[in-house]
Amino acid sequence: MNHGLIDVSMRDEALIRLRPVLKLENPIQPLAPFQEVLRSVLKLQNPLFVQFSKHFLSNKYKGYMQRDDAVKLELLHQSLKKDIPFKKTLIGLVVGMFTETEMAFYLENEQEINKRLIEFLYKRLSSQMI
Repeated sequence: MNHGLIDVSMRDEALIRLRPVLKLENPIQPLAPFQEVLRSVLKLQNPLFVQFSKHFLSNKYKGYMQRDDAVKLELLHQSLKKDIPFKKTLIGLVVGMFTETEMAFYLENEQEINKRLIEFLYKRLSSQMI
């Protein structure tokens, strides 16, 4: 009996089909193959990152959108470094799109992947939120 639950392999296949295909050069790094996964999920989820970040930063820093670009970038940077709920929500938007195999790899390398993920998010958001 299914009870409305989706089969894990069907979910994994559906998640992979949702992602944009990216053509990346393969740098020689231990986590390099996983970076392709991260980048495709980041591209897929980009509108949510921007929407959530603008909402979060506007609520945390009154008048955020009217501030000078340099100030906005600094507030974004500081929030990504120090605001744990903000950081965890953004990471959750990525992790929720992993397949079961990708999740297993992520859990084995969580600290390094999260560090790279925050770097990728800063680059992506800083170019779109000013």
